[in-house]
Amino acid sequence: MLLTVKLLLGRRCRLQVSGQESVAALKQLVWQRLQVPVEQQHLLFHGQILADDKRLCDYSIGPNASINVIMRPLEEKADSAEVHRPQPLWHHLRQVLDKHFRPQDAEEVLQLLKQEHEERLQKVSLGHLEQLAHDLLMEEEQAESTGEVEPGATDSTSPHKEEEREAAEKEEGAKEEEADQ
Repeated sequence: MLLTVKLLLGRRCRLQVSGQESVAALKQLVWQRLQVPVEQQHLLFHGQILADDKRLCDYSIGPNASINVIMRPLEEKADSAEVHRPQPLWHHLRQVLDKHFRPQDAEEVLQLLKQEHEERLQKVSLGHLEQLAHDLLMEEEQAESTGEVEPGATDSTSPHKEEEREAAEKEEGAKEEEADQ
């Protein structure tokens, strides 16, 4: 059967595999065709991460299915012990909160912000991420081709596009809430 395997940034390939093929073997094929190291691959089918020891048929993956590849960063190891480093955003935010709140209140506000952040992340779909990546790549290509803006510089129209994107996300969220009720 033929599968489409695609990366978030738009690269994709078609692979001929058997339903009895293991996920680990599929990752090897992805490595060969898309040059994404196996240890950095998360393969997703219908939002579910595929386990290396399972077969494609275990997930009811059929012909012409689409598999998404999410690249995870390589993990750094320090003396064989896993070190948990706070995210720079949360660390910086904590410093700002400490300037304006008592320590206990700052911790409470930080925890609420983290919780809200996690809830919002749960609502983001692969489709949203693909669209965002596509939009950003298109903006960069247009800016480079016209020579108006240096690569990596901000575009003066970006705030409008961001507002449109946020409005679309709110509208989609409202539709999902209506569907749930």
